[in-house]
Amino acid sequence: MAKKKLSWSEQICGRPCPPMPKIVDEVLANYVKADGAFCGRFRPEGSWTYHAFTTIRRNGWVEASALSFGKGMELYFLTDRGEPEALAAKERVRAAREARVQWSRDFNEAHLAKLAAEKEAT
Repeated sequence: MAKKKLSWSEQICGRPCPPMPKIVDEVLANYVKADGAFCGRFRPEGSWTYHAFTTIRRNGWVEASALSFGKGMELYFLTDRGEPEALAAKERVRAAREARVQWSRDFNEAHLAKLAAEKEAT
């Protein structure tokens, strides 16, 4: 399989943009608060999260609580198997976002340097 060509911004930066975090990791990371405590969540609403949430449920990482607020309004909590997975997912999401922020900063610096060099050349 051929390697994907770099986009114009990736060529300026000199390296490819890091990938977005996986949706499964993002959904699972939402069950961990900023201080590391676990919390319950409703089923995610976005259509792009349906498959990820189904995967999380089938793997046994979350389960519906006994509380029910109406049709389709169950609160989901992490299971004992899901807590370490959620912590790992939170770390993967943090690392992926941090890598993208760093790439963006590197791109901005490289782009401004390129514009300054072009301005001096003229």
